[in-house]
Amino acid sequence: MALDIEKLSSQIVELVGGRENISSVTHCTTRMRFNLKDKSKAKGSEIKALKGVLGVADQSGQFQVILGENLFPVYEAIVHGYNLDEDEVVNETIKEDLNIGKKGFKYYLLKVSQFLSSSLAPFITILYGAGMLRVITSLVSFFWPDVATNTTYVLFNQLANVPFYFLPVMVAYGAARTLKANPIFAITMACMLVYPDWVALVNAGESVSMFGIPVTLITYSSSLLPAIFSAILLAYLEKFFYKFIPGVLRLVFAPLCTLAVAFPIVMLVLGPVGNIVGGWIVSIFVWIENTFGGLGVGLFAAGFPFLVMMGVNMLTVAPMTELFTRQGYDNFFRPGYIIHNCAEGGACLGVFLRAKNKELKSAALSAAIGGIVSGVSEPAIYGIMIPLKKPLYAVMIGALAGGTVAGVMGASAFSMGYSSVLAIPIFESTALAITVGIILTIALSCIVTYIIGFDESAYKG
Repeated sequence: MALDIEKLSSQIVELVGGRENISSVTHCTTRMRFNLKDKSKAKGSEIKALKGVLGVADQSGQFQVILGENLFPVYEAIVHGYNLDEDEVVNETIKEDLNIGKKGFKYYLLKVSQFLSSSLAPFITILYGAGMLRVITSLVSFFWPDVATNTTYVLFNQLANVPFYFLPVMVAYGAARTLKANPIFAITMACMLVYPDWVALVNAGESVSMFGIPVTLITYSSSLLPAIFSAILLAYLEKFFYKFIPGVLRLVFAPLCTLAVAFPIVMLVLGPVGNIVGGWIVSIFVWIENTFGGLGVGLFAAGFPFLVMMGVNMLTVAPMTELFTRQGYDNFFRPGYIIHNCAEGGACLGVFLRAKNKELKSAALSAAIGGIVSGVSEPAIYGIMIPLKKPLYAVMIGALAGGTVAGVMGASAFSMGYSSVLAIPIFESTALAITVGIILTIALSCIVTYIIGFDESAYKG
């Protein structure tokens, strides 16, 4: 029976505390993200029991309803039916009380995860789009070498490279928004890091100083951490100067002081420090690769569903970006993402083949396609794995085996792209390695799920 979108939408709004309790709403690929005035009014267990809801989560300062394939129709119905603000994304990343007791390791880990999740979310989609565009231009040039002189090809190729080159600018925007600061300050400073004249100075290699202090010559294009560090500094300086400079002088001198004070700190300290930290991060994963070889990819893929469930999966975006920037390829995260999603898909195929419940079979097939083809694993995790439990073991087994094989064979992504089988072309010369890993992962996850079975009664439908 078809899902009643209008009914589900009204039930969700009522159970989060009503229209008056919603400040704003946004979404990702599978979740509606409510910014609630009082989260204690949200009835999570009752929402989770609704037909069409895969689960709920309280992460990144938001009350999240996991809807999977039902997300977009429900989102549209709620936004337009209740006249909600969908533009202003409220996220008290820095100030929110996480309600997890004393401020230990878990507290700060979640703080960092929340900040990165909110800061990086705005540009992830465009990086995937640009990455796939680069795949297309690469394929076109491979089969038609003379196209390199075609201006249409040249322009499209430039467009595909723009988001990666200006990554600091996009990161700065997301970080500033998360910190409730004016994004223009952070964007301006990030633009300085990729300003043509600065790049020319770096390329020239001649000594540069500021107030008599040597400036480290670094190419910041495609970098991540320097822009994040500078955005944090600018957010606090902006709040300070706008608060303490008198109103009659604020309009001119607050922006002046914010930029003037931040600039030397960024160029002399934060930029170089961000570059160094980025190098350390890459060194960690190079060490993992040298120590464990392909097994590292398998372990990462097998453990990834737990990162998703804990809401800290966005922590992997920063080191992944650093790998791309430093090495020119990613032989750890992107292979792991794809293998994990295919393991979820394979396990769901096993559920589809063994289940008797028609509703469960339909949900499992949909989640399988979502994981393997669309690269979205949350419908599988929240809709199938958590309720049925046993198939999650199959996911881990399949991901460990397939990821290890792909890693040993040298699977390396040379561009961003969706974490699905559609991203195989971004592996270029190592496409065979990731293909073998994917096939093994799907087959093993499916077979193990079918063999070990599961309790169909645990599926709520």
